Amino acid sequence: MTSPAPALPNGAPLLASPGARIVKEGDGHVLIRASRVAILHSMAGGQYYRSGHNSWSPSGWSALDGPPLRIADPERRTTADDPSSDDPFRHHGSWMGAVARGEGGEALLVGALDGAHPCVRCDEDTLVGFDPGGDALWMVAWGDEQGVFDSYTAALAPRALPRRPAPRVWCSWYSYYEKVTWRDIEEQLDSLAGLGYRTVQIDDGWQAGVGDWRPNAKFGDLAECARRIRDHGMTPGLWVAPFIAREGAPLLEAHPEAFVHGPDGSPVVAGYNWGGPYYALDTTHPTAQHYLRGLVRTLVGAGIGYLKLDFINAAAVPGQRFQEAWGDEAYRLGCAVIREEAPDAYLLGSGALVIPSIGVLDGIRVSCDVAPIWKNYATEDPSDAEARNAFKGSVARLWLRSLIDVDPDVVFFRHVKNLLNDQQIEWLRDVAAVAGFKSSSDPVAWLTEEEKGTARAWLARDEDIERVSRNTWRIDGREVDFGPGLARPEHCYPVS
Repeated sequence: MTSPAPALPNGAPLLASPGARIVKEGDGHVLIRASRVAILHSMAGGQYYRSGHNSWSPSGWSALDGPPLRIADPERRTTADDPSSDDPFRHHGSWMGAVARGEGGEALLVGALDGAHPCVRCDEDTLVGFDPGGDALWMVAWGDEQGVFDSYTAALAPRALPRRPAPRVWCSWYSYYEKVTWRDIEEQLDSLAGLGYRTVQIDDGWQAGVGDWRPNAKFGDLAECARRIRDHGMTPGLWVAPFIAREGAPLLEAHPEAFVHGPDGSPVVAGYNWGGPYYALDTTHPTAQHYLRGLVRTLVGAGIGYLKLDFINAAAVPGQRFQEAWGDEAYRLGCAVIREEAPDAYLLGSGALVIPSIGVLDGIRVSCDVAPIWKNYATEDPSDAEARNAFKGSVARLWLRSLIDVDPDVVFFRHVKNLLNDQQIEWLRDVAAVAGFKSSSDPVAWLTEEEKGTARAWLARDEDIERVSRNTWRIDGREVDFGPGLARPEHCYPVS
């Protein structure tokens, strides 16, 4: 480095790549421009905080002397994490990571404030931040656990968007899934408005196909659907996956060159869903950008004021692009194009890259999909759809709540078609209250009068939130410990 490295606690050595320079020194932190920074942390018996690559990637604390938190299945990892930086032996993550001696104690954090593709790795000796795309701006922070996260949050704050009112969303997915029809939604609009929902979001199942974003026969005129929702005093919302297409989609058929491709010229597989692979739009390509602008203008022009942008991590898939760009850069470029065409719409990213979304999206999902089951005995995939996985990811990412809206996915009021017990339902509601993002998917017809009253009261509240410790919060003065919900349940069968 061009100036001496600052002293870290306990004399922990801080090293950086040749040519690195100190940009700024502060109380308990330093900013360094470098391609690599490394700390010999001396916390071998401590814990590591993993920041997952996108919404669905596992995040949270784990023992340094234990196995890394990761998705083992390569096909699922392609969909829900960053295969390019996966490490089966060392702890790793995206953009930032931290080590701590124990909960609330001495901690060190390394986090990027910009970069092409910042990554973090950690073992029992070293905490390393590196960017294979070149120099990034790294923060190294030291102190107590909350203090290092506060330092990083404060450094990211200037890039954050002005906050909008907290959403109150009814989403069709976790009740109707792809079988949703407009009639399912229309017949309960009065009741949803009466419960206090402010947005009605139509999810997957409205479109002609993935990559063919025209309404199918079940929905007909999208503008008329949006008008009917607005007539009930709510914002029309829509699910769309703008950066992907499946085989047979019009754009993929007509312009395969507008997709990220491999050395052989064929489109790169960006993930798997709907029974097969899907492919990623090259957001640097003029044809792709023209397509994105037209799609968003069409949806906004139809009256859609809330867009759930799903599978958007696909824009960051490694591969060859029209213009040279790392995946994180291509992702942010694509999101910026959508933002330009929908300046007044609420943009929620699902599968969103976490730090790159700050300043361009209004909110991000911070978990994998929830489900009306706490733990599925048939899977150990930390990104699989189950309530416990969603809860764990959401609790681990509550520190982001001052920078961007954090969506912990839907909560449940219904007890029909639901294997969650009352404690598990309450955990989901409480984490959503702390996050400040409230949504549900319960059809009104599935609710008892008592459940409707509970939903109405919960949606109407803006709770006073105070952090007590890593996993403990006060909600309107009531102390809530999420720790028991993070523990592995004694029984993994839903009827236990």
